[in-house]
Amino acid sequence: MTTATFAGRKTASVVEDYLRASLFIPELRTKKKSSVLEEMVSSLVATGVTRHPEAVLDVLRRRESLGSTGLGKGVAIPHARCTLVTERALLVARSTRGVEFDSADGAPVHLLFLIVAPPVDRDPVYLQLLADLVRGVRLARVRQRLIDAPDFSLIREILVEASHE
Repeated sequence: MTTATFAGRKTASVVEDYLRASLFIPELRTKKKSSVLEEMVSSLVATGVTRHPEAVLDVLRRRESLGSTGLGKGVAIPHARCTLVTERALLVARSTRGVEFDSADGAPVHLLFLIVAPPVDRDPVYLQLLADLVRGVRLARVRQRLIDAPDFSLIREILVEASHE
């Protein structure tokens, strides 16, 4: 786990531990929420995170039915715990056109961060990952840098740096 100094105290960021180039979609092909979730789950299948795409999609859709994970300001963080994923995973995806994601502000989403994890009682890493991402993308300049980044390497650098701010 990576640590940083924040307001004079040590804080841990787990984002860096879960960023993988194999779980990066530089440009989503679709622009509707349901098909974007399908596209993202297909990447989880391709990388071995799950062999059960329909079950993972069902869990994600049920989570979305409780309230959209579209935070607003062009960001969505769909997330779910599911017994049919083999590990905690973070998938990063972008859409220059924007995705209709029922966000809090009604604006299209350009940055998506999908978090999946097996259900574990008291899993602080899952919640820490979610919190680090929310903190990391809170600033407009960070979001714009992520959209403009030419490759995964720079996206990784920006997210790691931002999760420590």
